[in-house]
Amino acid sequence: MERNGVIVLAHGSRGELGAQAVNDALERISRGLKVLLSPDVEIVGGAMQFNHPDLEEAAESLIEKGVNNITIAPYFLFPGRHVMEGIPEIITRLNAIHPEVSFALADNLGLDESFVELMARRITRICPDIALKSRPSLRPEEIEPLSMEIIRQILPPLPALSPEELTVVKRIVHTCGDVQIARLVKFSPSAISSAVAAIDRGSPIFTDVRMVASGISRRFLDTCGCPVICSLDVASSKREGKVTRTAQAIYDLGTKLNGAIIAIGNAPTALFALLDMVDNGGIEPALVIGMPVGFVRAAESKAELVSRSVPYITIEGTRGGSALAATTVNALIGIYDKQRKSASQVVINQNQ
Repeated sequence: MERNGVIVLAHGSRGELGAQAVNDALERISRGLKVLLSPDVEIVGGAMQFNHPDLEEAAESLIEKGVNNITIAPYFLFPGRHVMEGIPEIITRLNAIHPEVSFALADNLGLDESFVELMARRITRICPDIALKSRPSLRPEEIEPLSMEIIRQILPPLPALSPEELTVVKRIVHTCGDVQIARLVKFSPSAISSAVAAIDRGSPIFTDVRMVASGISRRFLDTCGCPVICSLDVASSKREGKVTRTAQAIYDLGTKLNGAIIAIGNAPTALFALLDMVDNGGIEPALVIGMPVGFVRAAESKAELVSRSVPYITIEGTRGGSALAATTVNALIGIYDKQRKSASQVVINQNQ
């Protein structure tokens, strides 16, 4: 039987205050990981030197608990000698002693754009005079383009995205004000094309809650004629078994979901219900925008979504929400409208 464990590995500190700070940090990180990883994962902190337990001691403590699959997560900024040489050498020694145990080394922290913001806060806290000052008054029509240009400049390096996918990502970043979310947005290969085709057909857009429906731009909808329907507004009043209202509402829609865009921004149970219908009811949506938010089954529901063959756009982990699901729909309708206008212009040019 496979049992998983994680060692959060810091450098360590020889000074008394530094050693205590290392222990406090490792304890806090480990405690946080316990609620973000599977509950059956054993998590311990360790240090390369000075502090205890060291890496070998931490590994032995996990092995004594029956752990046979250990991931080492370096709490290091840079891939220096410890990461490139020291840790692999210790893993080699441990493998020789415990050939039945598998060891894996995660990436070090590296450069993360959140560190830039953190550095800015540290600097301006000690020197408030150099904090960013308010911009001069802007005309209303200038605000959105300026926001998008700022987002373009601060986006972290992303895997190769199409221009349309990048448009969706920028809209999501703009809505939540958090550039870090960009790396968590995931697209299936046919997500954009399937969504545009569905919008072109005037397919319905179903939402799990009214807040998602309310966030979809009426101005955008006038360009495509797609009806927006909150599943709760068409659900039966009686729930079957122990499912939630939002899950029952999805079940009640049945075959109406075929060829539709389904935007879930609140309820993981609604997404699980939809996936159950895909698996067992033969339902084939045009696109699933799976963005339920929260700490109870939200991340799991989205992990299940990406394992299916249905077209999807999702946000990994616990983040999401009604506003982000709605802004994704708005971005897709905007992409459709832009493509339609471009195609019309081509026809006009050809006829001239």
